Amino acid sequence: MDYLAMLSHLFRQLGYNGWVVLIDETELIGRLGKKARLTAYKNMASFLFPAQYSRLESTFTMFAMGASFVEDVIETKHDFENMATVYVDRSEREPTEKVLNHIIAAPQLQPLNQDEILGVLKQVQDFHGRAYGWESRLDVREVLKATETRGYLLRTRIRAAVELLDQLYQYGQAGNIQINDLGEPHYWDDDLPSLDECVQE
Repeated sequence: MDYLAMLSHLFRQLGYNGWVVLIDETELIGRLGKKARLTAYKNMASFLFPAQYSRLESTFTMFAMGASFVEDVIETKHDFENMATVYVDRSEREPTEKVLNHIIAAPQLQPLNQDEILGVLKQVQDFHGRAYGWESRLDVREVLKATETRGYLLRTRIRAAVELLDQLYQYGQAGNIQINDLGEPHYWDDDLPSLDECVQE
């Protein structure tokens, strides 16, 4: 944390108003053991509430995580109860508790509507054409139609669109597109020991 505090101070000294830190796929915290997860939440507090829990200057942080995190991790893995048993003292619990409540209250992004998905696929088509120096002459609605059966996740639709465009570029026609489901992440059970528990044994 000292290194990040030094960076935030350096940015201010260089004349910047601050910096933005985006941490993606935060739901991977769910794969950690009980104690490691609580430590991760405590570290998140340093970014989300820098004035209280760290020396970060002018730092704005965004954490992105899957919509099912609260149900799949916080509730299923009993993080509030675990916090109460691991951190006996109220002052030790406070940063973790604030983060958990912050996650629960966080706004959820709405799924993209049809026009927004169409816009993304149009950009994929344009980038593909620029990358290979060709024009697909395919209406983007046909790309959308070809990706509709591939699932609801945007990344899966993008993969299907790239596969379709690759086939059209290479062979002049597109066959059946097979895209494996990427799905939502699966979280490990708590019966796996944490690193701290392994080191202490």
